[in-house]
Amino acid sequence: MIIWLVAGTITSVTLVTAQKDNIVVEFASSFGSGGSENGQFAVPQGIALDKSGNIYVVDSGNSRVEKLNPSGKLLLQFGTYGSGDGQFKDPTDITIGKSGNIYVTDQNDNRVEIFDSKGNFLSEFGTFGSGDGQFADPLGIAVDKSGYIYVVDQNNERVEIFSTNHN
Repeated sequence: MIIWLVAGTITSVTLVTAQKDNIVVEFASSFGSGGSENGQFAVPQGIALDKSGNIYVVDSGNSRVEKLNPSGKLLLQFGTYGSGDGQFKDPTDITIGKSGNIYVTDQNDNRVEIFDSKGNFLSEFGTFGSGDGQFADPLGIAVDKSGYIYVVDQNNERVEIFSTNHN
């Protein structure tokens, strides 16, 4: 199993092997650097893998998502700064449903945006507030095998659960 560590500011790694309770974790590889060019990151936050092993990184500082192959080569990027469809004001986390749809939390727009596997905007849900289906800083997201979407709503101090027939 390979564990990816994404960080735009780390310049050296001093601990390459860790072992505790018979679990050994070893540094395997890294990719990316700080910046705004293709394959670079400015405040990477969330990470997800698709069924093919491609890596999706939420790059909050660049208001985008980058899709990379397992070796770290850029395949696709989508998103820009803003509040429109397919835009982000502070994307924080990402997950991928079993059909390949991509779900991204957008903290400062208080919503979740949904994209297809090619990065095309499909839909969104959520608004600012404290009621059902509203968010105050959505940070984390996961989709279970039944298609339920779990969103960590930081400032409302809760997890909201949504159902959908598209996962």
